[in-house]
Amino acid sequence: MIIVIVGPTGIGKTKLSIALAKRYNAEIISGDSVQVYKRLDIGSSKITDTEKEGITHHLIDILEPDEDFSVAIFQKMVREKIKEIESIGKTPIIVGGTGLYIKSVLYDYNFTNTSRDDSLVEKYKDLSNEILHSILQEKDYESSLVIHPNNRKRVLQAISRAATNKVSNNKNKNVLLYNAIFIGLRMERNELYELINTRVDKMIQNGLLKEVVHLHKEDINSNSVNSIGYKELYKYLNGEYEFDYAVDKIKQHSRNLAKKQYTFFNNQFDVNWIDVDINDFDKIIDKAVEIIEKLI
Repeated sequence: MIIVIVGPTGIGKTKLSIALAKRYNAEIISGDSVQVYKRLDIGSSKITDTEKEGITHHLIDILEPDEDFSVAIFQKMVREKIKEIESIGKTPIIVGGTGLYIKSVLYDYNFTNTSRDDSLVEKYKDLSNEILHSILQEKDYESSLVIHPNNRKRVLQAISRAATNKVSNNKNKNVLLYNAIFIGLRMERNELYELINTRVDKMIQNGLLKEVVHLHKEDINSNSVNSIGYKELYKYLNGEYEFDYAVDKIKQHSRNLAKKQYTFFNNQFDVNWIDVDINDFDKIIDKAVEIIEKLI
């Protein structure tokens, strides 16, 4: 059995995962495409050592910010971790909000075919990397989140795959390979958006700008800093945005992402949704346990 906890940032996935890990003798695998990077802590809402409460976590702080990472690499790493965790008699819990990454692990995705339509090279030759990436955002938003605009080759590959409505050469991408139980946390939209806005303000107060300044000074320009919270403050540091405007953009992009995450999870997974009451989290834990006990 694999427990999968999904939902937008700040809704309580971490807290729930710790409670379930204690109950089901589990280890936790991060399903987040940014938390793999060292020093990207505040912007990725990375769990702290204190918050882990002694539970073993995987795929956190394993790469330098300038190292390459992709959904295919993630798939390989997580499948290996699942085997490792199950081999010692423990339960894997995958926690995160990067839907495409999580689906690539649990379903029959094949990334061996990375060919692209070469005609696109000519078609888009006069477009800047940023405009080309915006085209990918329209065609395959999930992929755009994990491919840096400057990685033109991968952007073109993703656009090519989106044009044929497939990921690589997958014919069985809806075949679930594991006995997985999907638990999702959700909240009324206005309440969630208020929570997201408050969370961004706290990130700023906790030193997100200082974190980004260090990355910017190192001239880090990879997938890692293309994520929400980092890309907007990079534009501020490059003189493209005023600071307050950059913060507003972080909030806007975070809200947009939350909406798209819900859509992806609803369409791609058989999720058992739990409505979150932030004033009674024990009720959420009890409901999650009830769902798991019925399905195991």
